[in-house]
Amino acid sequence: MTPTPLALISDDGSLHIAQIHGAQNHEDQNRGADAEWSADVVTRLDMKSEGMVFMWPSWSPNGDLVTVSASSQRREDPRLELWSAPRNEGPTQSIFQNPRDGRQVIAAGLAHYVNWSPTGRALAVVGNVGSGLAVNLVAASGQGRPQRLVDGAPLYFAWAPDGRAILVHRAAQLVLFDLSSGSEGPIQIQRVRPSFRSPAWSPDGSAFYFAKPRPGGGSIIVGARRSEVGSGADHEELMELTGPASFVASRSDDRLAVLTLTSGDAEGRNLTILNPVTGMQQPVIDRAMSGIFWAPNGRAVFAFEPQPSSTMISLTRYDLNRDGEYVGSMRLARFQPSAEFATMLNFHDQFAHSHQVVSPCGRWLTFAGLALGNGGSGRRGFGPQNGCYIVPADGSAPPRRVAAGSISFFPASLTEETD
Repeated sequence: MTPTPLALISDDGSLHIAQIHGAQNHEDQNRGADAEWSADVVTRLDMKSEGMVFMWPSWSPNGDLVTVSASSQRREDPRLELWSAPRNEGPTQSIFQNPRDGRQVIAAGLAHYVNWSPTGRALAVVGNVGSGLAVNLVAASGQGRPQRLVDGAPLYFAWAPDGRAILVHRAAQLVLFDLSSGSEGPIQIQRVRPSFRSPAWSPDGSAFYFAKPRPGGGSIIVGARRSEVGSGADHEELMELTGPASFVASRSDDRLAVLTLTSGDAEGRNLTILNPVTGMQQPVIDRAMSGIFWAPNGRAVFAFEPQPSSTMISLTRYDLNRDGEYVGSMRLARFQPSAEFATMLNFHDQFAHSHQVVSPCGRWLTFAGLALGNGGSGRRGFGPQNGCYIVPADGSAPPRRVAAGSISFFPASLTEETD
């Protein structure tokens, strides 16, 4: 079985790559949870001797490359850069540098937000430019100058599946950048009070989804045909909500997992599965949720749920049948999130485009923080310490720490390799 890579930032600011190995045969599986998996952790990038620490890994679409933010800790040479490294051995390089007036992180432990093009040839990089945030298009090769696409705040965006267009939600505007037509500027889709955060695309790229304010309050999720952009055609109204919308597209079909945002947009409720093609709405559960992510096969939604009067988060799997109907649930873990993982949950609908907490095979999930029971010893024994964990998606074993660290992610898919 080909091992699954997991990129993580260790507690000393190094980039580590863990190779997760599953049980190889029925004999191994019958020996219990400890035989289900093992992890080989190697240091992929460590420049502490040069005064550099790393933050927040981001995988290329096929898992061949990983980018990581690099911050210089030397006062005489402050730098904030984005580095690219092959998954295994190979040369590393700096592919993006913040300007001198933009050397500030954009959130706790997050120097850049990186969203790779589906083709793997370019990256959209959000960084600080001094006057605010900006989306920059960067060649994966590191060649050429970055292209400033748009600046402002707040910023949410999504690549078209063919990598030829980007939808950008900036403040009250939703615009489409057609990167293949040579057009001089963006095409405006909507300019109204924001009632959603990140837009989403259909799997084939023929349609995209956003939300508009509902008369009297709340929002309406709507769909638009890519071929009709700029034509003035009406958008199809799909679903009404009592508040702002947050939605994540399935990676396997046309469905959206939808939340109604509450509590100042930090949390959502009323998880519902929407099929934009048929218009079918399947209620799942009305419960506070900090973030939702799809299983790769579309048969489950994984929800991170804040616990009342506690700093703990519960990770729950909600199972769906082929029609998208809710058929059961299972709690997989409870943990206190790291600052970086909490940042990711606060903007889960944006990070769902770019950072995977579910392995490409669908077998494991990862989270960062302090798991209930601590999940195994680290450098300080069983004392509290942040760690990067994996937990089986089927609930067959409790979470186990891979390494002490702050944040970890799987690639969305993998190029087949042998050890």
